[in-house]
Parts: sequence; structure tokens; C-alpha cells
Amino acid sequence: MGVLFVWWWLTRPLARWAKVPLRTVLTAFLLTPWSVSPQHSEWAPAWVSALFDGLAQEGISLWRAGGPLLAMLVVALIVAALELYRQGRKQQRLADE
Repeated sequence: MGVLFVWWWLTRPLARWAKVPLRTVLTAFLLTPWSVSPQHSEWAPAWVSALFDGLAQEGISLWRAGGPLLAMLVVALIVAALELYRQGRKQQRLADE
């Protein structure tokens, strides 16, 4: 949560079109959970599981947790794009009034 707070603070001077996707992607990256291993029920951030699987485990692919993490990042970018579109339409309606 501390990393997210610092990231939100660092991105506040950016334009909205850059700020929203950057914040959304980092939030998805840090908070997407995945199981530590197929034999255990413990959960960890997916990036940690993917990194551990890719570097330390022999015979276990990086993509066990990396695939779902990548999918979640794509979903986060789509959500960010939809939010930017919604905000733009809202501002346009306010400008038209």
C-alpha cells in the first residue's frame, strides 16, 4: 500500500490521460493474487509468484502466474481506457451546458 501511495503522489502532476493508466496498471500489478505453488493453498502477489517460479524453481514455468498477471494488466488497461472515455464525455457534457 505504501508503494501505491507514493506512486499516486508521484503521478499527480501528470495529465489525466497518463495518470489513470499508470495508476491502474501498477495497482493491478501489485494486488493481483496467485497461489504460491500448485501444492499449497497460500497466496502471494502474482508478480512475486511469477518471479520465484521463473528464477528459483526448476521445471516450473514463469507463465504459471505470469499469464494471469498479464491478462489482469490488459484488463486494467481496458478499464483505464473506459474510465478516461467516461471522464471525457462527462467533461464534454459540462462544457456543452
